[in-house]
Amino acid sequence: MRNTNWIFAFFLFGTMLLCSCSNDDGPSTPDPVAEEETTEEEAIEEEEEEEEEVANNAPGPFNLIGVTDGAVGVDVYPTFSWQAATDPDDDAVSYDLYLGLAEDPTEIYAENLSDTRFEVINRLNTYDSYYWKVIAKDTENASISSETNEFTIRGLNLPTEPVSTEAAFSKRSYHTSVIFDNKLWVIGGYDGSRKNDVWFSTDGHTWTEATDSAPFSPRSSHTSVVFDDKLWVIGGADGDYKNDVWFSTDGNTWTEATASAPFSPRYSHTSVIFDNKLWVIGGRGDGGRKNDVWFSTDGHTWTEAIDSAPFSPRKSHTSVVFDDKLWVIGGADDFYENDVWFSTDGNTWTEATASAPFSSRESHTSVVFDDKLWVIGGYDNGGFKNDVWALE
Repeated sequence: MRNTNWIFAFFLFGTMLLCSCSNDDGPSTPDPVAEEETTEEEAIEEEEEEEEEVANNAPGPFNLIGVTDGAVGVDVYPTFSWQAATDPDDDAVSYDLYLGLAEDPTEIYAENLSDTRFEVINRLNTYDSYYWKVIAKDTENASISSETNEFTIRGLNLPTEPVSTEAAFSKRSYHTSVIFDNKLWVIGGYDGSRKNDVWFSTDGHTWTEATDSAPFSPRSSHTSVVFDDKLWVIGGADGDYKNDVWFSTDGNTWTEATASAPFSPRYSHTSVIFDNKLWVIGGRGDGGRKNDVWFSTDGHTWTEAIDSAPFSPRKSHTSVVFDDKLWVIGGADDFYENDVWFSTDGNTWTEATASAPFSSRESHTSVVFDDKLWVIGGYDNGGFKNDVWALE
């Protein structure tokens, strides 16, 4: 019995001792690791607060200097200039130049410029009105835009004197002219007799004779095109009708691709480049006027797309490539014509109009300009023409 009381007393004493320890109100030793972690967290929070308080500022306002708003007769190679934009944070500033035909240009013409001046090296279009602005931006891509200026490019310079009053080649007609190797070229034609000389010029003033007698026969009413980085001469008339095909890489040395293409000999036909092929359309030769269509990928081998297109057999028409289509415009069959036809493959042809608003004619010219088909001059029942039409 005495042993039981002793065990109980010991247990009670231990319990009191534990309670006394847990209720100790005396000073405690700080935990250095926990205190260090708390200090680092506070420092990070303070830095983040400071960063939030110091926001990046965009460059300050600036003005355009030139080309000035409303300027007219501006050169086709203008120089743009503007004030420097000052950045309040002393960040480096660069500039994007916007230029276009829309009142609010959205296309970047030159970007990341460090200078406040820019000289245009790609010729702008005569008579067109342009709009330009500059956006200044800092290294954080904060930006500010200038105002937008409008200006109009000068018109054509119409000199009172020709580039050359007496070019080195003889006076002639029914020749061909093309642009090749950054030069103007004149090939063959008629000056009282047919010619087979070839001339070139880099400025239209000084002309150099590549050859005075190319290996192809003297001829007129032939066609010339540039294809596969070569000059080509196709058909024409030399007293007889021709269907030979020649090419040259320099205008001096000529190679006969074929002495007799499968299309019949002819003159006053048309030749164009379409779908990476050479094309020959219509013309006049043995048997009269033609409405066949031929193509070649190399000038040697020719394939007939169609032997009788739905447009009437004709000569002295025009052919152009526009809107990813081949076009045939006007010309002469038994009468003068003003119909317009097109094809996407040279085989199937669709009549755009049987009677265009311009008069029926032959020996006119057609070009593509400003996303339009243009018909200029020619000859009709009333004589020579100097009217100009645009087809959209």
